[in-house]
Amino acid sequence: MNTFHLTNRISRSVAKAAWKKARGESVLPPALNAQTLDQDDVALARAWLYKREQWHDDATVTRFEQAFARWNGSKYAFAFMGGRVALSASLAALGLRAGDEVIIPGYTCVLVPNAFHYAGISTVYADIELDTYGLDMNQLEQRITPRTRAILLHHLYGLVARDYAATLDLARRYDLKVIEDCAQATGATYQGRRVGNDGDIGFYSSEVSKVFTTIMGGVVVTNDDTIAAGIREHYAQTPYPTADWIERQLQNVLLHYYESKHPQRWWLREVAVARYGAGRLHNMPLEEQQGTRPVDYNRRMPAPIAALGLNQLRKLDAYNQQRRTNAARWHQWCNTQGYRQPLVIPESEPVFLRYPVLVAPEQKHQTDWALHNHGVQPGLWFKTHIHPVAWPVHHCHNADQAVQQCINMPMLW
Repeated sequence: MNTFHLTNRISRSVAKAAWKKARGESVLPPALNAQTLDQDDVALARAWLYKREQWHDDATVTRFEQAFARWNGSKYAFAFMGGRVALSASLAALGLRAGDEVIIPGYTCVLVPNAFHYAGISTVYADIELDTYGLDMNQLEQRITPRTRAILLHHLYGLVARDYAATLDLARRYDLKVIEDCAQATGATYQGRRVGNDGDIGFYSSEVSKVFTTIMGGVVVTNDDTIAAGIREHYAQTPYPTADWIERQLQNVLLHYYESKHPQRWWLREVAVARYGAGRLHNMPLEEQQGTRPVDYNRRMPAPIAALGLNQLRKLDAYNQQRRTNAARWHQWCNTQGYRQPLVIPESEPVFLRYPVLVAPEQKHQTDWALHNHGVQPGLWFKTHIHPVAWPVHHCHNADQAVQQCINMPMLW
């Protein structure tokens, strides 16, 4: 973009902001992504752009893995380039093979079933409950067949799943492996223990929309020595991303900070997009939406991204506490408007990545009311059962309702 066009775009952004302010509207509604990025992360990303010779420094990655394991209360942690990759790395370590079945929620992201399908493992969908949007025990046991080998339970929106303990007990009775999807719940606790530690394996995401962010990234944890050995074997055969990819990811830190977090993002985002927008990384490439494994899918985390992860980890508890504090605003809103609050189960402490609530279907399809009345733009996870694709999911009636009615409010502002 040339200087003339950039100046015009900035001028339009300034005029639009002034128009909104004159109408009494919010110029800077809270963003949903990249809300844990700060100036220190930007400075770190800039510094690593000039340290290419250290991009494959295993020691930095090991420090991040060890720090995450200590913070999470886990024996082992391994860092990959996405939560989906961390999940994929877990399958062989658990002894899952082509032809096996795994039960997963019928209300999830396409990246989850894809990880199983790439390995030839069949996914069986079970319904969710509408208190925390986790697997519903009333239907879960009915989905078990002689081919079932594992259950994937998720802690959605940063809540601890309502039937968490019951699902773990059921898995033990049927001798099934448990994979905990903690991609949206890094730091949530149950009975004083962080989620992800009670199943056989837990995985987390540091993608740009998650509880902490390195733009793309993920971690898998286990407390089992044998499973850890299996993950380590897979890890040793996993390459780093290319130098071009690493450079783009570091530049995306700057792009997302100026788009979503900087106090003057209403005009600075135009500058950031002009400079870095051509290298934007998309967390949902077209191949994944089509169910095709991307060529660069299976990658471990390099040193610059691990360094960002370490920096984010230092701030994570404070940001999670801020989310919990801000949840009180939405609790009150639910009480005033007659909406049901999401359930905080006894002995749990959620992190509230987003605040989910069921509204009338027309309010989900047209969300201007939220911006006008509350100065926020709701998130729309999920608009389909297997977001964002329209894969058919049958006999999951609670998931049907969530698709039609669930919106989620921002938690950091």
